[in-house]
Amino acid sequence: MNNTQTTRLEPQREPSTFRWFCGNVFSLFRRHGNVIIIGLTIGWLGHEAAQAFIAYAGKTSYASLTASLIANLSVVWELSLTLSGISVTLYLRERKLHRDTRERLTARITQLELRLDPNRSSSHLTPRGETRKEDQ
Repeated sequence: MNNTQTTRLEPQREPSTFRWFCGNVFSLFRRHGNVIIIGLTIGWLGHEAAQAFIAYAGKTSYASLTASLIANLSVVWELSLTLSGISVTLYLRERKLHRDTRERLTARITQLELRLDPNRSSSHLTPRGETRKEDQ
């Protein structure tokens, strides 16, 4: 009997300790990577804030207070524009993905409906689930 005709299953060899350890570590990174990245980002931001407080400790002037007030307003404005831009972008992406999914599933559903009732009339919706331009 040659090797291709063996019916007996050979037991799987256990991976080496190093491979087992690395596999588990990478599995943890894959599973909890977003939490690790968020934690590291918060830690880095805390460190940077601490360095800024140390640099400005005991130093005050009217010019620096006015500049910081204007800078704070600028930061709030930029953050609000950035967050609204991100929100709109995510909404448009999600809408496109939803329409693509509808388009992908429409052909299958149409086939199944015509198989059940060949005399079925069409709703005249586009494959993306939108109404015709004549209806608007």
